[in-house]
Amino acid sequence: MNRSRPARRSAVLAAVALLLSACTDRSTEAAPAAHPVFSAPPARQVLLALRYTQETGGAALRQTVTFTAGRTTAVQTVTGRVDFAGARGEASSSWRIAPGFPQAARDVLLGNLAGRETGAARARYTVDARALHYRAGSAGYWLRYEGDIEPLRGIDAVSVLRGTESAVGGTLLEVLGGVRPEAGGAARPDGGRAYRADFPLAEAMDLFPEDLRTEFAPQPLFESSPGAPVPVTVEVDAEGRITRVRADLAAVLSTEPDSALAGVTGLRLDLDLSGFGPPEPAAGATPEGRVLDAARSVVPLYEAATGSCVDLDTGMRHRRLVTLVPCDGPHDARITGQHVLGTVHPGTDAARDDARRACAGEQGPRSRLSWSPWAEWSDLREGRATCYRLS
Repeated sequence: MNRSRPARRSAVLAAVALLLSACTDRSTEAAPAAHPVFSAPPARQVLLALRYTQETGGAALRQTVTFTAGRTTAVQTVTGRVDFAGARGEASSSWRIAPGFPQAARDVLLGNLAGRETGAARARYTVDARALHYRAGSAGYWLRYEGDIEPLRGIDAVSVLRGTESAVGGTLLEVLGGVRPEAGGAARPDGGRAYRADFPLAEAMDLFPEDLRTEFAPQPLFESSPGAPVPVTVEVDAEGRITRVRADLAAVLSTEPDSALAGVTGLRLDLDLSGFGPPEPAAGATPEGRVLDAARSVVPLYEAATGSCVDLDTGMRHRRLVTLVPCDGPHDARITGQHVLGTVHPGTDAARDDARRACAGEQGPRSRLSWSPWAEWSDLREGRATCYRLS
């Protein structure tokens, strides 16, 4: 039996409606949500991954810095936690130096401390927007640094512990803001991506204390002459969070024979991030325990009065800076004499000989002496010799 025209029209419209509905449903299912990192242009993906990582609130970090000399290594390990949202963090640092590693390189890596027996192989620190607290491995107190940090003219090695991309400084997070990979990254089995890129050598210098930078090459580096590119690999998980960064910094090593790092041929940094989310418990702004104000307790060695006691690791990595501490507690050294050497610098060798003569009366077991370098002599308008005895 033939259908009426209205009935046929209704059947056609119903079929069309079903078809359009089916197409709309399939279209909706086929359009995935934009990924916060991988949907962006390739050149922006590492920067966006850095920002997305910071938006997680916080992360645990572990970075190793490996210096290689022949078959031996010196490895610094930094572990800690950073609170991105609260702009604070805490970390510990330790060195493991293999037997046979060049002594000159070892000394410069641990810092130019007086009485190297104490070294600076271990330390802890906390950082927030107001202050940086530093605790030497052998100390029972924290040093609080804030404001302009420069107890000696041109000396500030502790500020490298404060970062810009995270509160904890000196990590590879600091260089990622300028990394621009050309490709969108290689796919990883976990759904993430791995990027290969580079950053200017000049930016690598900011990962190290000022005194150590002087052993690198070329010097100086400027924005107009940033130096050779440093290769870096950045791994990002499926959610867009940075989980690993690796960089080969061999290009910063000096080839000059008089460099303390002349025997070092390899330098690699490896950073791992994990445990994303707000820190629990929150990273402490003020550490527990005794805190000394560095502005009053950290002084040039020549300002420590005869008979006073000092610790040698101030976080500044400089042999002419010490921390004043009570003599009835643990201490690294006791000052046995302070002497003025003269108003005119007589030359390096003569200054050393004058200092030895000045301290001759205070010599004994574990005795040491230190004297003003030319720059200090110029600032003070006289030279000083300090005699001290290690504890």
